[in-house]
Amino acid sequence: MRGGQGGSPLSSAWPRRGAPIPVVFIASAPRSGSTLLDRLIGAQDGFCSGGELRFVWERSFGENQLCGCGAPFHECRFWLSVSRCAFGVAPRLLEGAATVQLQASLEHRRCVPWLLAEHRPAAFAAKLSAFGEVLEHLYGAILAVSEERVIVDSSKDPRYGLILARTGRFQVHVVHLTRDPRAVAFSSRRLRRRPEIAWREEAMPIEGPWACAARWSAHNALMGLLASRAASYCRVSYEQLVANPGGVLSSVLARHGSADVELRDMAGVELAPAHTVSGNPMRFASGPLEIRLDDEWREAMRRRDRLSVAAATWPLMARYGYRLRGVQ
Repeated sequence: MRGGQGGSPLSSAWPRRGAPIPVVFIASAPRSGSTLLDRLIGAQDGFCSGGELRFVWERSFGENQLCGCGAPFHECRFWLSVSRCAFGVAPRLLEGAATVQLQASLEHRRCVPWLLAEHRPAAFAAKLSAFGEVLEHLYGAILAVSEERVIVDSSKDPRYGLILARTGRFQVHVVHLTRDPRAVAFSSRRLRRRPEIAWREEAMPIEGPWACAARWSAHNALMGLLASRAASYCRVSYEQLVANPGGVLSSVLARHGSADVELRDMAGVELAPAHTVSGNPMRFASGPLEIRLDDEWREAMRRRDRLSVAAATWPLMARYGYRLRGVQ
């Protein structure tokens, strides 16, 4: 894992070694606005946007996809410093295949009961401890290099959030982000290029209405399990976020225990380049940010698709305040 060099310099670079690393974990279904929320929180003093760090081993260390700053991951100065700080080698020299396999084995749906249990099989506990140690090195180095206090991780998947929380190495503050499932399903049908894959043309995955509805329901159904293991939990909606970004961020930061953070004016927010991993193409945006509601689905989505998604998701839709004729 450490590319043949013994030991890690993290102990000298990360002054709070041994203390839980604070993480704001944005949990949501795909296409729910998590990248936007990540960037807005990361624009506040003390917070570092990480993007979807769940994919850092495969897509960044392994495939050298573009960092949010626009540079190839292996050449990004920020990640060069993080990798050397955490593991003692440059990103291109890091052997991460074993970590990818280890993560996949922990994220399998059959492992969820063990992540929730207090007593686990020895083999599973050893895997969780080993992965937690690797993540502690990585996340600690991110804070050390960025000189911020809190990491924003928009990995979305509640299983990954459970892994973070159950390693005992992180203080996980969950922000559960919801969005009308019909809007999510409509967005999931859009054909969008993945700009982080610069060496070939590749589009973001698309899903049909039923598959998207099933994923939306599964992700949101697991949120209660994640909330029970988090340091704090709050739920906000994409619709609330775009209507009142300052108010939503104030609520999120207060629940996170950061009421002392001075909230920047959302009306005039400018995004600096961020060193994010994976996510919506807007993670590459910089400069003045226009925040507006994306509700094209209301006019452009086929009626049968709207009804299919609503029929498949209505119990959680009702719980979150979404109705057949709009949002409550």
